[in-house]
Amino acid sequence: MKNRKSQFILFLSLIIAITALLYVVNTNIQQQRQLRLQGEHLVELQGQLKVQHELLRVDTLLVAGKYEDALEQYGNEELRIVADGAHGIGLRVAIAERFLELQENTVERYEEPVDSVGLESDEIEKDILAAEVNQMDSLSFVLEKTKVQLTRLKKQLQQKSFGEYITFTNSKGSLVYYVGQVRKGKAHGYGVAILSTGSRYIGEWKDNHRHGVGTYHWKDGAYYEGEYENDKRNGQGTYYWPNGEKFVGLWEDDERTGEGTFYGKNSDVVASGLWEDDELVKEDKNSGR
Repeated sequence: MKNRKSQFILFLSLIIAITALLYVVNTNIQQQRQLRLQGEHLVELQGQLKVQHELLRVDTLLVAGKYEDALEQYGNEELRIVADGAHGIGLRVAIAERFLELQENTVERYEEPVDSVGLESDEIEKDILAAEVNQMDSLSFVLEKTKVQLTRLKKQLQQKSFGEYITFTNSKGSLVYYVGQVRKGKAHGYGVAILSTGSRYIGEWKDNHRHGVGTYHWKDGAYYEGEYENDKRNGQGTYYWPNGEKFVGLWEDDERTGEGTFYGKNSDVVASGLWEDDELVKEDKNSGR
């Protein structure tokens, strides 16, 4: 009887040992499987991350105005796959094609010969040519400045894994193509926008409104650097005209209001003092005029 009891205990111990061994083996197999799946998923994510970074690089070409280069590289099949959907390649291609068309129209306008019929002297022709050269120099300056700002933009966008792409209509009724930080489906944070009017804005946003510090470029080469509030120039800012003139001072609802100074082409002070509703109402007698 005692021998049978010992055999039973031995058999039970053996069953428990085998069960424990099978559990350990099964657990190990499952862990290895999970590790393998996680590894495969990691490789997949790394591939997507690589393509996303490439997409962001091509996007910087679009923002920098290199529309032909951007169009060519958007044709990459890998980019088409990762950027498929509502925020896909189609939107980017449409933006690039539109601004390439605007760029070509601008070049054609500058290549048109000046009609000299009715001019009183060659001096008028020289003045017109000089004005066009100044405008082209201003546009070149804006392009170089945009390249510097693009570096800052890229750094800001990297704070959020990837820039998001949305379109919306602004307070003035223009269609806006936006890339940058987004909150609750609206431009919020730092980003760049290209407008259907041909203008562009790089800077801070709040609920689809320019809000904070930013730079706005008009199609004719003029631009503003400074503070915004509720989609309008409010606070300290500088407005640059294509001919080299500029205004430095305070703004309210897109108009010069407060202390400010207007400079001529040669950086000489033309007018300085207190402004209201975009007009000088009290001149500073010590302005040097």
